Amino acid sequence: MKGVYTLIIYVRKKIRLEVRKLGSLNFQEGYYAYTGSALGDGATNLRRRVERHLRKRKTRHWHIDYLLANKRATVVAVVAAESSVNKECQINNAIRNIEGATIPVVGFGASDCKRHCKSHLVHCGEESVEDKIVDAYTNLFRANTSASFSEAF
Repeated sequence: MKGVYTLIIYVRKKIRLEVRKLGSLNFQEGYYAYTGSALGDGATNLRRRVERHLRKRKTRHWHIDYLLANKRATVVAVVAAESSVNKECQINNAIRNIEGATIPVVGFGASDCKRHCKSHLVHCGEESVEDKIVDAYTNLFRANTSASFSEAF
């Protein structure tokens, strides 16, 4: 299955991390949304990509791996939709437009972004915005009846 996903991450206390070429980064307490896509087959399909993100122990390959490896960061929800078309940037843009959302680190998760997004990680504040993210998916995929949507992965 191919598609797009958003990890809703809660950081329970401020974190300072070294993240590859991005350098030393601070992550404030609160909720974050990280949006990615998985358009491959086998090991790079949607289910396997999300399962990988949910594991604490793994080789750190992507920016998000560094944040998720920290004991203060927990994935509290996953919103995903099956799609053969990459809608990662559209979902990311909708999340960035949620009231109070900010970009915590320019370039985070967006080093290979074709649409030149500033970041695919959004800080959403101290209150969960899960419902608003589900709404963003619903609105984007409503017109596409071939897409399958899942609130709980």
